[in-house]
Amino acid sequence: MGLIKGSLSLTRYRVIEEPPEELTDEYITERLTKNAFIDIEHAPEEKSLGWVEFFNHLDSNFNPATYRFGGMLAMTLRLDTRKLPGKTVSRYYAIREAQYIEKIGRKPNSLAKKELKDAVKSELLRRALLNTELMEVAWLYQENEIWLAAAGEKRRETFEELWSRTFGLSLQMLVPITMGLEIISEDLRKALMNSTASPIWLG
Repeated sequence: MGLIKGSLSLTRYRVIEEPPEELTDEYITERLTKNAFIDIEHAPEEKSLGWVEFFNHLDSNFNPATYRFGGMLAMTLRLDTRKLPGKTVSRYYAIREAQYIEKIGRKPNSLAKKELKDAVKSELLRRALLNTELMEVAWLYQENEIWLAAAGEKRRETFEELWSRTFGLSLQMLVPITMGLEIISEDLRKALMNSTASPIWLG
């Protein structure tokens, strides 16, 4: 969080490809809806990644009023995850296996073991608490920039995965050296890019 309230960790990107069509309301709505967040509260899934509305993180009913703000497109990335401790899965599987042996009269073969483990994992996932992470995203399309209210390699990779899946446009993360090269003269830029490191001897 950060673009709306709270402290701000910001990662900036430049979009280095042109969209396949103009950024019309129909184009944006279609892309966001196709990659909208899917609730897994009552589903046996470990992860769900998708877009939700900028101001309402429980909704993904996209229309221009929810994402278009002046010269900016804004949306929120939502990632829900749940993890099962390995020891917990093993304990419940052992119980299920014992029940299987008592009922069938023999140990389960490899196929039956897989089915039992899948069933145990599915039941436990439905009962496990979800962890929700939200990352606000602003696309300043007139400046050709993306602002991600998050930092850190894993968060960036999560955003880049969803961005690529949604828009398919290549991004370049803006770091001080990248931004600096954009404001210096062409001759100096070429000289810096073509320079090689030389050892410095201190006598």
